Amino acid sequence: MQKKFYLSLLMTVLVLSSSCEKEDHNDPQTDYSIESDSSFELINQHPNGWIKEGRISSYYSGEDVPSDEFEYYENGNIKSAKVYTTYPQQHLYMEVSRSEDNKPLWSKYYTPEGDLWFETEYVNGFPSVKKVYSEKGTAVHTYMDGDLNSVEFSTADNKGTSTTVYNRTVGTRKVIITHDGETVLEEEYKYENFGDGVVSSNEVPLANPFEDTEGSYRKLLESFSHSPLWEYSADPIEYINPYRSYSEFYVRESKFATEFAVSSDLYQSIIEQYPVTEDEVLLLSSKYTEGIGTFLPPFEERRSLKKEMEENPSLFELKYGNEYVEKIHFGKNIFIIGALRNMPTGESAADKIKELAQRQMNAIINGNNQLSAEELEILDKVWFEVKFFSTLKMHRSGVVLTTTEDYDAAVEEVFDAESSVIQLEYIPFDHMISD
Repeated sequence: MQKKFYLSLLMTVLVLSSSCEKEDHNDPQTDYSIESDSSFELINQHPNGWIKEGRISSYYSGEDVPSDEFEYYENGNIKSAKVYTTYPQQHLYMEVSRSEDNKPLWSKYYTPEGDLWFETEYVNGFPSVKKVYSEKGTAVHTYMDGDLNSVEFSTADNKGTSTTVYNRTVGTRKVIITHDGETVLEEEYKYENFGDGVVSSNEVPLANPFEDTEGSYRKLLESFSHSPLWEYSADPIEYINPYRSYSEFYVRESKFATEFAVSSDLYQSIIEQYPVTEDEVLLLSSKYTEGIGTFLPPFEERRSLKKEMEENPSLFELKYGNEYVEKIHFGKNIFIIGALRNMPTGESAADKIKELAQRQMNAIINGNNQLSAEELEILDKVWFEVKFFSTLKMHRSGVVLTTTEDYDAAVEEVFDAESSVIQLEYIPFDHMISD
């Protein structure tokens, strides 16, 4: 079944007709220069003519306000970027800093009120420490070799703490919770399982209140893929599963669904590499869902938990949070992006570049319709990158694809790997006890 899925991925890739209208790509009249226009301000340029600093504007309440402010290295990689939103109010909500070889250095995300929401520090391209701030308190996520190692949470009133330490080797996590200086819970659980509690507002994993956490498993063996499509300001969350999905209905208030970046390392990696879209990007995705597990706690346990919640709701939330894992989705996910930077200002030149970029991306994926040396020379006038991401750790930061062999090798790595958890779906404790 998986082989059919990946074969279908290969077959569904859009193949542009070779009978496209021929153009003289050496036309000396074509202007590939970069200049300011009505929405883009070219602040500074590198010696090769590419953008060093730039600003993209939008109109909010009749005023010209920034939507993106960015700086590129001379090789085209992002050096820094600030991303703004105009809904429900204009504000800075995302800020990133990266090295010249495209490794993340740090990132910060902000609330509409201008407060720091969460920040991440990176070491050698991997997350090292992530701090999440909320009215309830502060959660500090620490990582080892890019994998979550522990989460330490302190309540805003300093009366309660929770510490979750993960052990990937043996597949367990230990939870210790204190209140008023006393340990109120200390237990070891499976690494991630049905019934695990969480504080959804600040992504704090907590204890599991259930004795029997056996879920029912249903095979799906479903796959979906689509061909490369041009999209502007595309949000990858539409193509990849957010790792933790809470019950609250998500309403997009910015270009990216930044709330999912707290726990979804893959999603955070993608949006921090492509925070600014000068023009459209090419997107291709494939998803294979092997199955889904569902958990329904026994009635007696639900009744007992209801009594505990009513007696001391604040202590219950300190120990178990406000939502628990009801469903676990297993499978694989592929996401490929073809992004353009340093695009020419002229519409004719930009259209020519985009046509060549789409042909080049298709050539990388299916090996057909290769660009000529002259066409590659034209495409090299801009920064164009095709990158492959998947739910495998080796693909979390992306793999640059330059040949069909690169693509085939990355797909084979996904095909050879076992299906993994691609999403934890949560439900409120209140919902459980409403029966």
